[in-house]
Amino acid sequence: MGSVTQLMGAEVVMADGTVLVTEEILYTISLERCVDLIWKDMIEHEDMVAGLDVTWYQYNSLDYIPLLAICIRIDCVLIRFGGFIFGHLPQSLQRFLNNKNISFVGVHIKEDVNRSIRNNLPLEIRNAVDVGELAADVLHQPRLRGLGLERLAAEVLELPFRSRSSRMAQVYYRGSLRLEMNEIESLTTDAYVAYKLGKKLLGF
Repeated sequence: MGSVTQLMGAEVVMADGTVLVTEEILYTISLERCVDLIWKDMIEHEDMVAGLDVTWYQYNSLDYIPLLAICIRIDCVLIRFGGFIFGHLPQSLQRFLNNKNISFVGVHIKEDVNRSIRNNLPLEIRNAVDVGELAADVLHQPRLRGLGLERLAAEVLELPFRSRSSRMAQVYYRGSLRLEMNEIESLTTDAYVAYKLGKKLLGF
């Protein structure tokens, strides 16, 4: 069976000491390979939770389109719509996001899905779970519903994860395919924090 450690990219160290490999998806063939490796790793480790962070960035100074960060236990992939992915989802990603056995966890994830549909982008996730809502329900603390990732991590995980700053809330298209390292670190952190929160809360 393949191992997700075959992903290629930058190594990012998390606040809990975990080292993640983050690969940017630049071509359809890379997307298919990464999705296959991630799915095999999830089956191998019986871990059906994936952290999902959606960032909206400006493409060609016209429209805002999504950048997906998908994180599992030790690795993350970053997928930017636009370029080779524009107006449609490759079948491999579509099947992955629609897999009923995977819980995709993130903050405001349902809002992001609705926004993509309003913008005529086919981002559909069969089992999307908002970690703020989940924390409020599982821990019986309604105030957690409105918190962001950083505050949720501090209260639920008791770890000092730093979510990306407001300046990093948008990743702008600069005419370059590749992201800068600070963008990779920020996007990876948010997706990983969502994963850790989902793992803990869904385990109650």
